[in-house]
Amino acid sequence: MEFVIIYIIIAVILSMLTNSLFFILFAVLTLFIFILLFFDIWFLYIITKLLRTKPRTGRFLRVDTVKDAGEKVNKFKYKVAVYSVEGKECESVFPAEGFFGIYFYDSVKEYKLRLFEKEGRVFDRYNIASCITWPVFGTGMLTAAVFALVMLFRFRGYI
Repeated sequence: MEFVIIYIIIAVILSMLTNSLFFILFAVLTLFIFILLFFDIWFLYIITKLLRTKPRTGRFLRVDTVKDAGEKVNKFKYKVAVYSVEGKECESVFPAEGFFGIYFYDSVKEYKLRLFEKEGRVFDRYNIASCITWPVFGTGMLTAAVFALVMLFRFRGYI
């Protein structure tokens, strides 16, 4: 939602500065490309963390607000799934699902988890699914956005 508001503000500012639809589309597409590129790089970083994990089994305990980790100050208080792994409570890497969470988390079953021992956090199956699907989906969207930008330049006559 915040991205839409940012796009609207940029479009209004650019329409006040220029009367060209080309520059408005160029700015919006370029910003969209940078956002997608940032998320692709971030997910590649998360995948490298996932590759350094060890398989464990654990039981879901609850959905709780993320704790502050030592000196790191967490400005964004979001909810994460908390699992019991080998007697220790470990938070999930990604935020917990809020709307469909009652269908995702079951405290009766044992879950196969991937423990990132350095941080004491776990990847559950939904985190792993996100790590697999986003690079495919995000890279596809990034390719489409770059293609649209190239087509915009070709239509304008710059290429």
